[in-house]
Formats: sequence, C-alpha cells, structure tokens
Amino acid sequence: MKRITIIMAAIVCLAISAMAQQNADQPLSPSLWKQGLATCAHYTACDRRFGKKIEEIKAQYPQGYTLDDLNKIYNGNGRKWEKIYKEFKDEEGKPGTINDLKGLVTPQIWKLVEPEFQAFITDHPEFANEVPEATTDNPEAVQEEADGVMPPPPGKGHRHGPHDRALKGPSCAANLPLWLGILGSLLGLCALLTALSNRGKLKEMQRTFARELDRTNANLQEFSTDAANEMKALSIRLTGKTPRKPVEETVEAVAESVEEAVEEIAEEPVPEPEPEVEPEVEVEEEVVAPVEEEVEEEPVEEEGELVNLFMSKPDENDDFTRVSEEFEPGNSIYVLTTFDGKHGKFEVIDKPEVHRFALMMPAENLIRACSGNAIQIPNGSRIVTDRAGEAEFVDGKWHVVVKAIIHYEG
Repeated sequence: MKRITIIMAAIVCLAISAMAQQNADQPLSPSLWKQGLATCAHYTACDRRFGKKIEEIKAQYPQGYTLDDLNKIYNGNGRKWEKIYKEFKDEEGKPGTINDLKGLVTPQIWKLVEPEFQAFITDHPEFANEVPEATTDNPEAVQEEADGVMPPPPGKGHRHGPHDRALKGPSCAANLPLWLGILGSLLGLCALLTALSNRGKLKEMQRTFARELDRTNANLQEFSTDAANEMKALSIRLTGKTPRKPVEETVEAVAESVEEAVEEIAEEPVPEPEPEVEPEVEVEEEVVAPVEEEVEEEPVEEEGELVNLFMSKPDENDDFTRVSEEFEPGNSIYVLTTFDGKHGKFEVIDKPEVHRFALMMPAENLIRACSGNAIQIPNGSRIVTDRAGEAEFVDGKWHVVVKAIIHYEG
C-alpha cells in the first residue's frame, strides 16, 4: 500500500511539473506579451533607482499597461529610460513565451516579475484567449486563411508570430498534463480509500482475535482449576486426608486403615465351620456380637447435630477467612452445612444482597471457591449453585476441597 501511494504521488508531481513546463513554453497572446515586456521594463527601471512603485502604476492603468504607457511616465529620465525602452520595444513586435521573457532580464529581476505577471494572467483571463489581429506583413496568408486554406509551414529560421500561433489551437500534448493530473488524483484517492478500508478491517480482526484469546485463556484457567480440584478429591478418597496435612499424619492414617482392614478380615466367620465342635460355634457368636454392636454405634457417632456456618471469601490458600454462626451482611457469601464439624458442603447464599456484593469483585469473591462457564465475567444479577462444594476443617480453618459449580441468571 505504501508503494502504491508513493507511485501516485510521483505521478501527480510529474503531471504538475509537465503542466508548469507546458505553460512556460506556450506562446503568449499579443496583449500578454506586451504586458510582460512592460512589467520587465518597469522592474528594470526600479532596479536602476528611478522606477515608480507598482501600486502607482496599477492605479493609473488598472487594465494593464504597455511600454508606451511607461514611456509617458519615465520620458523625463533621459538616457536612463531611453536605453530600457529601446531594448524592450525591439522585442514587442515578435511575441514569445514566458521563458523568452525570463531571458530578457536578470534572475533577481525575474523573481519580482514572475509573481506580478502570473497574477495579471489570473486576473485577466480574457487576454489569454485573445486572437491576434491579422497583419499586413503577409497578405497572401491572410487571404488564404479567409478562404479556408491553411498557409504553408514556415521555413527554416522563421520565428513563429502571432498569426502562426493563432492557427495552432489546442493540442493533445497541451492537455496531456491535465489528464495525467486528473488520473493521478483519482488513483491517489482510490489508494487512500483502500488503505482506510484495510485499516478498519485490521482493527476489527485485532479486536476479534483479542476476544477469542481472552475466552480461550478463561477456558484454560477453568480447566486447570477443575483438574486441580479433581486431583485433590481423588487424593482425599485414596488417603482420607487432604494434601495439606503433614506426611506423618498421612502415614498414620494409612496404617490405621490397614489395621482396621486386618481386624475386619479376622472377625469374618469361617467359610466352612464344623458344626460338631461347639466351642467354635460359641467363639463365632462371641466374635460376631461385638461387630454388630460397633456397626450400630458407628452411625450414631457420625450423625451429629446439623450446623450452618456462614463464610466469607477464601484466601490465597483456599481457606475461608471469616466464619460465623450468624449471617453477616457485607461479609457472608457462602453457607456451609456440617454434621461432624470436620466435613461439610457449602454453596452461595441465595440472597439478592449477597449476589450484588459477590459480583462486585468475582475474581476475589467467587473464583477461589467456585467454578463454572466464564464466571470471571458476570453476565447476570443472580448466582445459582448447580453443585455444592466440599470443605474440610484443617488446622482450625475450613479449607476448600472441591469447588462449587455455579452459573449466572437474570
């Protein structure tokens, strides 16, 4: 796109340069040629310290002035003006181009003449389209032109006069810079519109990519969190202890479970007992009776009083920071239900004020204890618990073992 823009700019510059060159080489009408000579003569007189200001000359001749008009003003300057007048008067009868005018004066004087002369051409367009009058220098050519016959081309050494330039008319080469300028402008406009369109598409693609990347990161984070929770739950099922406990306690728990399994195997009845031996039967009854009593007593020990605890948000270690037996507005977010004071299940409190408080900062209030589909971006005003989470009382704190699964509604 940058290359296209550079090429378009080069075409426009080339067209402008060609137009300027064409205008400088285009023959001037007789009135413009006389005005150009008079302007050159006037600034030459000013350069020699006896010319009047341009404002005074314009005030006397608002429609332009000639060498004869200047001669009426500067005639009293003697030889100073006579030399300038004669030098430019000799060129008055053979009109030329702007470049011809430039060659008649010094570069310093031309810097003053050029803007003045260009302003005159702009202010008087009727002089640029002027058709020169027929002269009596070549009556045969005038008669041929009146009869519709073109005169023969000038011979070698012949300088184009007003009559020759009047017969030329506009040429294709004269219009070529104009068409090049128009073409360059159109191509530049197309390049600009294309660049703006591509820039808008690029920004839209960047925004779409950023949204997809954020969504992918959120899904990966959620998957990582769920995987960690599942690993914790699996470890608890295998060992009966959370990974945060010391290694010695974990070893003791495994040893106790092995001893209990050995005792249960030992207490099981013999598959094929001998009915004749009475002591063996009595031993079986004595052994079985304690087992039945323990089985009946175990549920009584596990079943305790139902207790509801109100929790605040978890900290970076997944421990609930504040626990209360009563609901505390502005602090309580979760309610935990436990029977034994060691294990419990928790969920988000189903109250509108709790939901508003939790959704103010979901990253701190919800993500450490809950999981779900893009829960870090709230898209509702109500929090619904799909599956309760699990927590365990460890080292005097309730620790999140399995996160609750939630979603938003409203």
